[in-house]
Amino acid sequence: MNLKYLSILLTDRCSAACRICCFQCNPHNTCVMDESVMKRYIDEAAQIGTVQSINFTGGEAMLYPDLLKKMVQYAMEKHNLPSSVVSNGFWAADEQRGRKLIRELLECGLKAIRLSADRYHQEFVPPSTLKKAIRILFEAGLLEDISVMDTKGGPNIRFVTENLRPEIYLVPKISLYPALLPEKTLTNAELDVGPADLLMPTPWDQCYCEDNSGVVLYKDGYIYNCCSQFAFEIPRLRLGKIGEITLAEALKKVNRDPILEIMRRDSVSWFAKKALERNLDVQRKEAYSGSCELCRDMLCNRNLMEELTPLAQEEVWKRRLEKIWGMDGKEHE
Repeated sequence: MNLKYLSILLTDRCSAACRICCFQCNPHNTCVMDESVMKRYIDEAAQIGTVQSINFTGGEAMLYPDLLKKMVQYAMEKHNLPSSVVSNGFWAADEQRGRKLIRELLECGLKAIRLSADRYHQEFVPPSTLKKAIRILFEAGLLEDISVMDTKGGPNIRFVTENLRPEIYLVPKISLYPALLPEKTLTNAELDVGPADLLMPTPWDQCYCEDNSGVVLYKDGYIYNCCSQFAFEIPRLRLGKIGEITLAEALKKVNRDPILEIMRRDSVSWFAKKALERNLDVQRKEAYSGSCELCRDMLCNRNLMEELTPLAQEEVWKRRLEKIWGMDGKEHE
C-alpha cells in the first residue's frame, strides 16, 4: 500500500452530541491528542514519502483552534504537507470570529474543510450558522464538500438542500454515507433505523472499499488501517499502539497481511465469494449498507479467516510472482 494520507483524531470532544455519532463524541469528553505525538507521526508520514495530506478530525477539532493551527502550520512549514479538517461549522455562529479563525488557519497552510450536516447536526448547529460557515469557507477557497448521513428516501439530503439555500449552491460537492447498523442488531435504536431504511443497499458481491490508502490515529490509543465506524469491532485493522509503533512499522504490517492486501486490491467481497465457492457455513445477507458492514461480518468471523488465510496467501504470492516475472514467465527488467 502506498500511504496517501494520515488522519488524526485530534479530540473526542465535540460541540454537539448527535444521535448519529458513531464515536460517541459530545461536549463532556476530554480526550485530546498530545502535541508531541501528533508531531512525531507527521514527521514519520513525511519520511515515508508518499503521504499527500494530514487530515484532522474528531470530535470537533475546531474546539482547539490554537492546537489545530499549530499542527497545520507544523505540517506545512516543516514538511510542505497540506492539511484538511472535518467540522460541523459551529464556529461560524459568531461570523466575525469565524472569519478570523478561518483566515488564520488559511495562513497556517490549511487547504480544505469538510462540513458535516444533516437533521441530527441541526439540533446543535442551526442552518443559519451552517450557511455562514459555507459563505466563509467558500470565500476563503477552503470548502471541500458537505458530508451527509442518510437513509432511504433521502430525508437528510432534502434537509440540506432545502434549508441551506441559497448558500448550498456554493458547495462544490455533497457526499452521502449510509446509516450503519451496530453489530448483531437489526436496528439502530438511536435513529430508529432498520434494514429496510438503509440507503441504497449494496449487493454483497459489489461491496468495494473506496478509501483504503490511509491510516488513522484513534482516540483509543491505537493506529488503524481504516476510518470506518466499524474499525473498533475489527481487530485485524488495529495495527499497533500509538507511541509504541512507528508509521513505517504499521505500514509494513499492512503490506505483509495477505487478508488486507486482498481487501485493498479485490474488495472484501472476495472473502464472501470464496466462502460461497467452498460451501463454508457463513451467514451472509444479500445486501449491505456498504463495504464497511460486509467487512465487519467477514473479518470478525474467526473460523472463516482461518479457513481462507492460506488461500489469500497463495493468491497474493501468485500475483507478486506475476508482477516480477510477467504472465509469459519471462523476467521483466
